[in-house]
Amino acid sequence: MPAPRLHRRAALLQIAAGAAAVTAATTFPGSVLAQGNWPEKPITLISPFGGAVDILARLIANDLGRRLGQNVIVDLKLGGSGTIGMAAVARAQPDGYTIGMGTTTSLTSAPHLIKNPGYDVEKSFTYLGLIQTSRQVLTVSPKLGVDTLQDFIALARAKPGTLNFGSSGVGNSIHLAVEQFNAAAGIKAVHVPYKTGNETDAAMMAGDVQYTVASLATSLPLIQAGRIKALAVTGEGRDPALPNVPNLTESGLAARIPDQLFGMVGPASMPAPVTAKLLKAVADMQADPAFQDAVRRGGGLPSLVHGESFRKLALADSQTWGDLIKRLGITLNS
Repeated sequence: MPAPRLHRRAALLQIAAGAAAVTAATTFPGSVLAQGNWPEKPITLISPFGGAVDILARLIANDLGRRLGQNVIVDLKLGGSGTIGMAAVARAQPDGYTIGMGTTTSLTSAPHLIKNPGYDVEKSFTYLGLIQTSRQVLTVSPKLGVDTLQDFIALARAKPGTLNFGSSGVGNSIHLAVEQFNAAAGIKAVHVPYKTGNETDAAMMAGDVQYTVASLATSLPLIQAGRIKALAVTGEGRDPALPNVPNLTESGLAARIPDQLFGMVGPASMPAPVTAKLLKAVADMQADPAFQDAVRRGGGLPSLVHGESFRKLALADSQTWGDLIKRLGITLNS
């Protein structure tokens, strides 16, 4: 009876093919979902920090959700200098339904200080876009009685190891920016880490610490009120918000202090159609004048950098901070 045997064999092949398809869908969900009309459900945007990062994440979620036709839900995953949130992005299914906020600290400095952070900056992510940068400003306590960067450097050099500088944590972008400044200026000072930038500002106003490098956006109200004094800004040219404050180069100090980065990443190996759709949505959002105005109102500088260009910038800054950490022997106990 050959015919029944053939029917039986065909049925077994169909069953096997069905089982293989189920296995493939379970093992490689991104490849299957990519064939559908992505996105078909809400997208999670992980924010590894509160404060300015969380505020920007919610601005992005609102805009991106409208462009993609799905809700984008911000999920705060705090701790480990941003590494907890970034590790969650790196290990998420690469189907485009989990993306995250990548920042200077979490992408370029913390991985050099934290053993096994849970991701590799070069290999673990799909770089979507640099949404904004923030210039930084060197500020001092008015109690010091200095008015220029040159006066401050002269004072600090005359009293090695006696001045304190504050930051919002060991190894974050503020701490490393001050260390970069100190190295360029030939200053020896004591690092006093706090939990937040607000605590650092309060300590400087009280005279407990004498100086720091901080985000211009967050420091501007205190500078304008005369509670802390701005001596120099990072970056090229002068900032419109502080037209009378020179940049570091104008002040005679050759020090490269990178701007703070606020961007978006997804897991590595996302399906090409999903990546393409996300990249387009992010690029359209970046180019939207209304979105750019919202970024400026939040104190940031809108960026048009995305995709591979963002990846290269993040890796360059990671090299800068990694070299500094190694050269100065900075550890989590510094």
